[in-house]
Amino acid sequence: MAYLSGARARRVAVAVTGLLLAMTAACGGDDSTKGASNRKDVDPNGELTVAYAAPPTSLDPVKNSGEYFTNQLYDRLTYANDKLQVKPMLARSWRYPDPHTLEMTLRDDVTFEDGTKFDAAAVKANIVRSQTLPGSLLTSVLKGISSVEAVSPTVVRFHLSEGGAELPAVFTGSAGMMISPKVIASGVSLDNGPHGGGSGPYTVVSFSPNDRVVYKQSKTVLDGTYWDKDAGRLKKMTWLYLATSPQRINAVRSGDVDLAQVTGVDTTPAKRLIKSGAYQGREVTLQTTQLSLMLRSTRPPLDNKDLRQAIAYAIDKKALSNGLYNGDCEPAQQFYTAKHWAHSATVDTMFRYDHDKAQQLVTQSGLSNPTFTLVYGPLYEAPAQALQSMLGGYGIKMKLQPVSGIDLSFRDGRADANLGTVSPNGGLEPSTLINQFYLGVYKLLPDADGSIAKAAADAADPTLTQAQAAKLYDGIWQKAADAAVIIPLCNTHQVWLQKGKVANLEDFGLTFSGRVDPRYLYVEK
Repeated sequence: MAYLSGARARRVAVAVTGLLLAMTAACGGDDSTKGASNRKDVDPNGELTVAYAAPPTSLDPVKNSGEYFTNQLYDRLTYANDKLQVKPMLARSWRYPDPHTLEMTLRDDVTFEDGTKFDAAAVKANIVRSQTLPGSLLTSVLKGISSVEAVSPTVVRFHLSEGGAELPAVFTGSAGMMISPKVIASGVSLDNGPHGGGSGPYTVVSFSPNDRVVYKQSKTVLDGTYWDKDAGRLKKMTWLYLATSPQRINAVRSGDVDLAQVTGVDTTPAKRLIKSGAYQGREVTLQTTQLSLMLRSTRPPLDNKDLRQAIAYAIDKKALSNGLYNGDCEPAQQFYTAKHWAHSATVDTMFRYDHDKAQQLVTQSGLSNPTFTLVYGPLYEAPAQALQSMLGGYGIKMKLQPVSGIDLSFRDGRADANLGTVSPNGGLEPSTLINQFYLGVYKLLPDADGSIAKAAADAADPTLTQAQAAKLYDGIWQKAADAAVIIPLCNTHQVWLQKGKVANLEDFGLTFSGRVDPRYLYVEK
């Protein structure tokens, strides 16, 4: 039977009995991943060094919001392809037998590196850990799961207290990463690596926080028992942090790295190098990661709604895109593009650049020389300076405070504003955006009467049609836009630059999100 995604599930009619029609996923389907297992050009001793824009912090999936360092170590229950479709991975199929239950059928040929068999009990142990481990970043996206039942070794049942339509998409990220239950039971810290508990094609050789991670093929790849024969074809792989795109470009040019992520304002010179013929690469537009200005409404003077709305009107996004990014950043009024089913046509008309309206709201705010501080990482210095100049024209003083890439002051409520990326775990489903940024981890959206939380819970009901869910989300997005706590700026482009050593770059997974999965990359002989 063809797979119906979490979004498409809402189109399924509810039977007279009130039960949902089953949703199943045929393993593989039309999403054939073109790996290396049957290719004769694979170098069995191939090694890659990759330069990335963010530093490695913890390698524990529940503590690290960036899957780019853990995708190599832990396979997920589901997988998202470049068409933004949720596909099977460790879960072969799934269905909703009733509105309060999600049931998944699992692969029976997966073994953790420590020899433990992957099964429904392992899934249960991982979900419980993600929900309860101190410091977990996944509690909000898993809050709708009241309990997990291991029905059989290959069938796991999630009992839902709310929502549930989002879970297949959520499980494409950290929440779906599987760790050996034996390692979980041991209580060992996973900050430095999986300690034999990995389910992915690679394991850790060494880890230097805020610097680099060195990987090697997992034991299961080496002994031939790893389930995905296309993955894990590199003998060694190093991921290192270089703060700026010029550093990463120069590292490729000098041969110090083989593949580099080029972001922001530096995509144009990277594209020129590719056009010259001396370099190769892949250009993508981020679909579930967006450059945004985030404002903390509990900190003066940003507790003044008129001021926040004035800021939303004052930013000329087209000028920002064309003047700073050479057009390589698509101006945005909301998180989801018009291609996504939860896109709001109404929000597209709200807070478009309007000089006079911005000035009127500044006056209406009653604030004299409003001043606040913006924190931003190394990637965002140029847009931060551009925004400072734009707002300064309205008498709004925005002080700039550069911070390290791992600064959590804004997330934890200790900073006024932040310029960076909004990139929710499992961002294909709207409830994950709400749970992580608006009502959950960041808690940016005021919701004193709980109406937004209720609407979000209602919208995540797997019995709704897609049109019904979209209508609820449309109301949520309008309220969120009116609050002006997250001001979307643009969807940036990225270029993955190389000299030609890296093979299979077309199957560099999850590039649409920036949280890439290198499982199918290899080096040619």
